[in-house]
Amino acid sequence: MSLATSISLVLAGSALEGFAQVFLKLAASRKSWPYVFWTGMGSILFVLEIGLYTRALKSLDISVAYPLSALSYAAVVIAARLVLGEKPDVRRWLGVALIVAGAALAIPE
Repeated sequence: MSLATSISLVLAGSALEGFAQVFLKLAASRKSWPYVFWTGMGSILFVLEIGLYTRALKSLDISVAYPLSALSYAAVVIAARLVLGEKPDVRRWLGVALIVAGAALAIPE
């Protein structure tokens, strides 16, 4: 598997993890059957993320994959904005930018 494909799998997994976290937030705010639905959806996304990440580790050093997985923090902020309507302040967006910059430094030349 190519480096680009492995990195893409980690990035896709980070995005899935971001949405999984948002789905669990939706589950926590529900009291009836949607609680079970959103918990199930979050759990499914976590399982898919594990599959993608494990597949990427077959050809990617953990010292590259793990820092890239930190992008899930950025994915949570973006997913919370899109799904929950949260409005992150400038400071939080700066934090996201630092995480993205740090993850970019982990990519081998």
